[in-house]
Amino acid sequence: MGYSTDSAGMGGTMATVGERIELTADQARAFLGSPAGVLFRRYLAAGVIVTAPLLFRIPGLRRYPLIRVLELVGGAALLIKAAEAIRDWDASGGHEQRIVIDV
Repeated sequence: MGYSTDSAGMGGTMATVGERIELTADQARAFLGSPAGVLFRRYLAAGVIVTAPLLFRIPGLRRYPLIRVLELVGGAALLIKAAEAIRDWDASGGHEQRIVIDV
């Protein structure tokens, strides 16, 4: 499968590019909501949770003012909270109802 490099092959309008980006975002949401995406999110979150506190202890990064400010305001805790939000994200937006049947 080849890709065209001429301008006619690109669609020519920004609306086409916007539609392609929107489609890509929908595909990303579909993947992240799939069982493989749940596993990916779990591994990604675990990696961030483990490495965030270590990141703020690297001496070379401590010389940057942004890293020092983030360390001061609890940047590791903020990164961990963000990772937990990624891990616990629900693709359905909370609209999907689970039916539990007790036996």
